[in-house]
Amino acid sequence: MASKLISSSPNSLLLQNPNLQHRNHDLLLKPTTKMASFPNLTNKVKAFSIKCSATAATPLSQSQDLEERVFNFAAGPATLPEKVLKKAQSELYNWHGSGMSVMEMSHRGKEFLSIIQKAEGDLRALLNISEDYAVLFLQGGATTQFAAIPLNIVKPEDSVDYVVTGSWGDKAFKEAQKYSKPKVIWSGKSEKYTKIPSFDSLEQTPDSKYLHICANETIHGVEFKDYPDPKKWDLGS
Repeated sequence: MASKLISSSPNSLLLQNPNLQHRNHDLLLKPTTKMASFPNLTNKVKAFSIKCSATAATPLSQSQDLEERVFNFAAGPATLPEKVLKKAQSELYNWHGSGMSVMEMSHRGKEFLSIIQKAEGDLRALLNISEDYAVLFLQGGATTQFAAIPLNIVKPEDSVDYVVTGSWGDKAFKEAQKYSKPKVIWSGKSEKYTKIPSFDSLEQTPDSKYLHICANETIHGVEFKDYPDPKKWDLGS
């Protein structure tokens, strides 16, 4: 017994391979299981047909406004001025008439050096960073700094203090456990990270090498408005 497969799709197996075509464009499928294995179905199995057709994608409406802007007020990436975006778009393709995109030029070339030097100058002016300090542009985001801080500042036997006010502070503490001896001196976990502590109420470890806080917990929505005067900060967020 055989089943009949009728195809009407221009991309069907039959039209792609003419050698598979049978008379009247029917593809005969031989059963792979002996009917004796299903004695109760011997008289009930009937031939069937399947029709396949392709549907063209609906084109975008000409009246659709492709310039419509969405204003994102998220704690992370957020809305930028349209003027800034268009300038970045233009310079991405051809930076200041160099004939190259910023992604194509050599990182040792004079064009890119002018970019990085201006970025450092702007950052120093914004944060009032004196020449006593070096500015390093490093790969990795805030999560990388969770490991970079203890790796570069303390030794494995050193004590460090952590204030955990949300998800990021908790991740930072767990990462520091690999490289030092961190201690949580305040945690908002029991109150579902809805509060931040007063620095005057914190009991810091006397020999702690640094105090770690997450300035802005973007997931739980709590943020420090005032800061202590520590020697070292992690402002990754």
